[in-house]
Amino acid sequence: MADEKSHNEKFEELCAGYVLHALDEEEREEFEAMLAEASDEQRTLYQQMWSAANQLAFTIEQHEPADSLKEQLMAEIRSEESADEDQEPSVTSIDDQEGESDSMTDEKDDGFNWSAFAVAASFALLVVSLSLIFYSFNLNSEISKKDSVIAQQETQITELKSELQQKEEMLAILEAREVDLVMMSGMEVNPDGYGKVIWDSEKQQALLQVSNLPAVPKDKDYQLWLIKNNKPISAGVFAVNDQGDNFFKIEKMAQADEQAANAFAITMEPKGGMPQPTGDMYLMGNMDKGN
Repeated sequence: MADEKSHNEKFEELCAGYVLHALDEEEREEFEAMLAEASDEQRTLYQQMWSAANQLAFTIEQHEPADSLKEQLMAEIRSEESADEDQEPSVTSIDDQEGESDSMTDEKDDGFNWSAFAVAASFALLVVSLSLIFYSFNLNSEISKKDSVIAQQETQITELKSELQQKEEMLAILEAREVDLVMMSGMEVNPDGYGKVIWDSEKQQALLQVSNLPAVPKDKDYQLWLIKNNKPISAGVFAVNDQGDNFFKIEKMAQADEQAANAFAITMEPKGGMPQPTGDMYLMGNMDKGN
């Protein structure tokens, strides 16, 4: 981060000198090398500074003097030369010289060099404009970075809230007065898999935990089945992205009751599930009627 900031500051410094033609040859070559590898933001800054410099450079219009003015000046010069030849040399006193000096000073004041003043003012305006461009560039960069950090933090907060809500719902099932625990084992297609169904028969809710199940393809889902009177009834679909522990809250348990339920099973079905099992069975566990 510090190297990037130093690089940006170096680019801005050389860019200002480049558009003002104030760099020596070595600095100019260094900046042109940096410009060739510049980011989009740095190129935008260069274009803005170059445009500002060009606009300010042409704020003072230059006019060629008219031919009549040249002829008038030459006539006055010839007239003064003739008058000097006719006049005899005279001695000028110190007071006269001081008067002439004051008169010349007044003439100089009356003939103020507005062109030089305009050039100086234009340069000052250019410096201010470049400073504002630098400030705007740095401010936009800082705002973009802060917006990115805020977006990441908001995403993390949303994920934490969702995780907290899920854990609270799971805890509510575990805190039920009476729950049934059904252990499920891996079938032939996935012998290393296993899982549990923690069933709150009073609230008709269940907590499903599965492990070592393969990640499902994009067009497939796992489907949980309640075997009731030896007939499968769908209890919902879910997907896993890894073979670690995965927990799911099962809401669709309204048709389940302890007396008629025989077992729970998990199959892989087309996306969204099926009315009846069609795919391979991955896990199965029988209800313990002794409890």
